Amino acid sequence: MKRAGFLRSSALLLTLAWSIAPSSAAAQGTVTFGGGASGEASPAGASGSSSASGGSAASTPERDLLAAGVLDTAGSVETDKEWLDRDRKMNEAATLTGGVGLLHTQHAQGGAVGQFRVGFTTEYFSAGFLCTNAFPCKDPKRSGANITNDTTDHIGGRLTLSMQVLKWLEPYLATSAYANSDAANRPALLQVLGDSILGAKAHGALGKVINLGGAFELALVNGTGAVGLAGGGTGAKFRALGTADLRGLENPVPVRFSINTTYVVDNSGSVVDDTEKARGTSITRIERFGLGINRVDHFDIALGAEVFAAQEKVRPFLEYNIALPVNRQNYLCRPGNPSGDQCLANQQIAPSSITLGGRFFPWKRGFNMLLALDIGVSGVSSFIEEVKPEAPWMLYLGAGWAFDTQDRPPVIKERVVEKAVAVRAPGRKIRGFVHEEAKTEGIAGAIVSWDNRPELTSLVTFPDGHFTTHELDEGAFAFGIKAEGYKPGQCTTTIVRAAQPNAAKPGRSGLTPWPPPAGLPPSQPQPAGGDVQLDCTLVALPRVGVIVGHIRDADTQAPIGNAAVKIIDGSRRADSGTADQNGAFRFQDVTPGDVDVTVDADGYLALTERVTVKVRQDNTADLLMKKRPKNANVTVGKGEIFIKQQIQFAIDSATILPESNGLLNEIADALVKNPRIKRIEVQGHTDNTGTPDHNKQLSEDRARAVTSWLAMHGVSGDRLTPVGYGQTKPLVPNVTGGNRAKNRRVQFIIADQDPAQDAPPSKANKK
Repeated sequence: MKRAGFLRSSALLLTLAWSIAPSSAAAQGTVTFGGGASGEASPAGASGSSSASGGSAASTPERDLLAAGVLDTAGSVETDKEWLDRDRKMNEAATLTGGVGLLHTQHAQGGAVGQFRVGFTTEYFSAGFLCTNAFPCKDPKRSGANITNDTTDHIGGRLTLSMQVLKWLEPYLATSAYANSDAANRPALLQVLGDSILGAKAHGALGKVINLGGAFELALVNGTGAVGLAGGGTGAKFRALGTADLRGLENPVPVRFSINTTYVVDNSGSVVDDTEKARGTSITRIERFGLGINRVDHFDIALGAEVFAAQEKVRPFLEYNIALPVNRQNYLCRPGNPSGDQCLANQQIAPSSITLGGRFFPWKRGFNMLLALDIGVSGVSSFIEEVKPEAPWMLYLGAGWAFDTQDRPPVIKERVVEKAVAVRAPGRKIRGFVHEEAKTEGIAGAIVSWDNRPELTSLVTFPDGHFTTHELDEGAFAFGIKAEGYKPGQCTTTIVRAAQPNAAKPGRSGLTPWPPPAGLPPSQPQPAGGDVQLDCTLVALPRVGVIVGHIRDADTQAPIGNAAVKIIDGSRRADSGTADQNGAFRFQDVTPGDVDVTVDADGYLALTERVTVKVRQDNTADLLMKKRPKNANVTVGKGEIFIKQQIQFAIDSATILPESNGLLNEIADALVKNPRIKRIEVQGHTDNTGTPDHNKQLSEDRARAVTSWLAMHGVSGDRLTPVGYGQTKPLVPNVTGGNRAKNRRVQFIIADQDPAQDAPPSKANKK
């Protein structure tokens, strides 16, 4: 029995690959496999130092740099960074179905635009697992007899092609062919030729580490006993992707983790409908495995981890895959079915496997080799009629190639041959130091541009804040300095060939003359030909942030205007203001870190939320306020804050249940709006169930839990004192369940308060 179409799919795949390469090459002029002619060149201009030799008075600084071999036509750090990234992405490989990833698990990442990948993978196993004592098979040679052992031989191959057409989009195509042989079945040879996958993956980065994406795949299934697609067997996969690439951390870790969740619309069972009708019975377990037939959909979960070693040329990985059956088709499995398998309705089996493998990059870029082993975990020895069995193991060997359709800009070097006989005096270098004003630590990564020499490439300071120019002719030089977190600055100096003092001009950020060499007085000129020392200072920008907030009704989403707003930062510094009519407010120059924002408006419960303020950013705070209930549950008395309901906790626990959040909001509101109450004793009480020591501890824990909740919602912690009394102060005797419920309570006793101010007399009382 076979399902055919491999030749047609393979031809389509190879034709598409051949058509992409020439068209892309025509757009670029040439196609360079492995990244371009200058892939080995080191970045120009990204270093803090350069030098020139030779030349004459007539040669330009740019010509000097070209002669020294340190300037190319690209001439930018950005170009080099882009190509370093392209080079790195050339060493990405595709999964068995296409799309950058491991063996089964796709990454929420891709290649660089214009790169495409071709891969071929073979798979093999030989084992006896489909006919056992628990699950015998019918003997094809003897009617009515069963066999309890068999040997299944499997060999197959997969061909994949993928291309990154946009920064976020990677379409791909895969086709497969495989054969299974098992003497315990008739026919003994089962072939699947030309099943194909058409897919596309969209992905993007949420930062330097986290990447998210999604993929859609169309499964094109060939029919049995004929050439061509079986339309009813066409399936689809809907996949969500997540990747954490720890190489993007400030201190990189060579590890990458990925997770895939996939819903598979599996209609492969329809391709054997005609065969089963002709036989008058369902296909066997061996045929279901050999032809890859599922009767139901499945929800797949794949977890993968990858480690980068030996300059990322060795990449071992580990995967876990599980397929959870979903009977969307309402397939009715008959107990005692001809295959002798169990049914999904009474036996929950989810095939799963663990994959151990690695990819290896023996050459510099683009080419990789794959070795991996699937180990079946479940679905190997127990079978259900709706799902194809899981192989006990599967060995994969493969190779892949990545090609870049873009050419790296070549490095053009030029050396000027001088005809003059006279020996040219050597130039002088400028050795600069960039640091913060009034500090001695250098600023790393500052960009140093040539303000009056635009033809020269900018420099970048080393980790210690220093930079060094190439040898320069005499003249004035002005440098613009930029660094993240600092105001732009400028440094200027003049180079002279004779032994003259080093003239220095103050810049916009200030210029402090560099100390002369040891033993020379400040007024003594430096020796001719010595390097010029330059000290550049930058002024740091304020390390503060901004809070931008909006206040709305939690139920209607309508803005709440003129609400009072107060913020308290981590150092307990406070600031206050009033929202405008649209409920908007803004606080500038806020100290970074966690800041408590409290809002109060007429008719609403006071609200406090915590906002994490980041430096030099607008930090958003969207606050939703609840209206004050018509029938208040909280009343402020002379010596106690009374509550009509009780705060609910989990049984024998200090965990506050969510249904008490509304009551706690009212309590917090009462304390915020009554600042004359200086201190509250939050009392925890229990009934007499359990030991006295346990009840004492439980009451203390519950009092502290309430105190912590209120402190996080705008009530100053120094106003709250938690105390646990256990079972020592019952309100009523603990003789009934209702009485014990009354004794399990939290009370708010006013321990210290300022006298209440008398309200002004009303007009009706004035004489």
